[in-house]
Parts: sequence; structure tokens; C-alpha cells
Amino acid sequence: MKKIFIGLIIGLVLVVIFDFYTTKNLFSLDLNITNIVPQEITVEFDSWKQLKDYFDEIGYNSLENVPNIIVKRFPKDLNEAPVNIKKELFVKVMTPIVRKVNNEILNERNEILMAIKNNDIDVLNYYMKKYYSDNIDDLLLKVDVIPEDLAIAQAAVESAWGSSRFAIEANNIFGEWTFVPGTGIVPKNRPAGATYEIEVFDSLLDSMRSYALNLNKLPFYEDFRLIRAGLKKGHPADGLLSYSELGNEYIEMVKVVIKHLPKL
Repeated sequence: MKKIFIGLIIGLVLVVIFDFYTTKNLFSLDLNITNIVPQEITVEFDSWKQLKDYFDEIGYNSLENVPNIIVKRFPKDLNEAPVNIKKELFVKVMTPIVRKVNNEILNERNEILMAIKNNDIDVLNYYMKKYYSDNIDDLLLKVDVIPEDLAIAQAAVESAWGSSRFAIEANNIFGEWTFVPGTGIVPKNRPAGATYEIEVFDSLLDSMRSYALNLNKLPFYEDFRLIRAGLKKGHPADGLLSYSELGNEYIEMVKVVIKHLPKL
């Protein structure tokens, strides 16, 4: 009995030691983070310096091997970082988020294709309701990925590279509104008589999900979807005429940001 008890104690010690070194090595610069982290890790940071140090520590220095790290919110002091570092951190935070949401969309598309093959009416009806579609062709046109550079550029424009008031206080990085009184943040410069509020999200990931769903389902962005599918000529940003009151000026702004996104 004594030998069994001692064996259990030794086993527990070995588990603790293994867990310590596994956790320590997870953030080693020499390791391939993509292979080591099979599931996403959600993290938060108090300052831009802490965020930068963390990315440096895990070896996140390019977009070739993006770690499966989901940053929940931008640091409140991000605007204090040098401009080049702020933009680089912004792209590093946004890239895994955009890719995760795009993977979710691809999974939905695969479910739809399988439902078509199996004539699964319940699944098809669910997605047709979710995406405001009344036929299969329209549904497949809508359930598709958002161009990565477009999403990051729009988020940069709408959130001042992650440093705007609404990005910090509401995790709202795409300028989305809500018309349910008391559920959002009232803009200081909201016109008299207007009822909209800035929508509040629990995380940057939720903001990205909402943005992607809006681009994919709302009638205002049909041109975007046609361009994305190659059924209409133009840059994907050309389909965002209704996204902002600035119209064509907004489209050109987004294109410029896409062109000058940090190269990592």
C-alpha cells in the first residue's frame, strides 16, 4: 500500500513537471506555433508593449506561420505606440481573427453542400433564413469567405488601427450600429433626432463575425458578392458603396489602406 501511495506521488510530480515545461516551451521562439497549438488561445493585454513582447516571445514575426492566438481586445494604450508598431500589431491581431471567421464560413458552406447532396431540407432552411436567401444559388453566392486584406483594411479605417474610442470601449472595429436603445454607446456627435448607437461586442472576434455576416447577407452588398464570385468586374471594395456615407471616397480610402498594409 505504501509503495502504491509513493508511486502516485511520483506520478503527480512528473505530470506537474511535464506541464510546466510544455507550457514554457509553447512560447519558445524556435517552435512552430501553428503545429503546437491545435486549439485557439484567447488572450488579453494591458498595454501595447505587453502585446508586442508577447508576439516577440512566441516568434510571431510574419504572416507565413500565424499562431492560433485570438486577442480578445486591443490594449487601451495602443494609440501611444509608434505608428509603424501600432499598424504591425493591428495586422498581427486581426489576421488570426479574420482567418478563424473565414474557416467558420467555409465550414458552413461545406454543411450546405452536404445538405444539398443529401437533400437535407432542415439544414438548408436554417442557412437560407440566416443569410436572407430564397434559393440555393443565392445561398452559395452569399456563404463565402471575406477577402483577408479587405477585412483588415476596413477594420483599420473604421477603428483608427484599433485605437478609436469604440474599438477600445466596445470592441467595435467595423463601425456597426444598433437601433435597440440602451444596448450600445451613444456617439458624442450623433445628429439630433438620430436613434442609432454604436454596437457593443464581447470581443474583437464577435465584431468580425458580425461584419462578415452583414457583408454576406445584406442586400446593400450584393455587388461585393458578385465581384467576389467573379460574376462582376471590379475590386471587392467597389461593392462597399453603401458601407459608408462617404461613398466612393470611402472605397478609395479602403483601397489605399489595402495597398499600404504592413508587409510581414
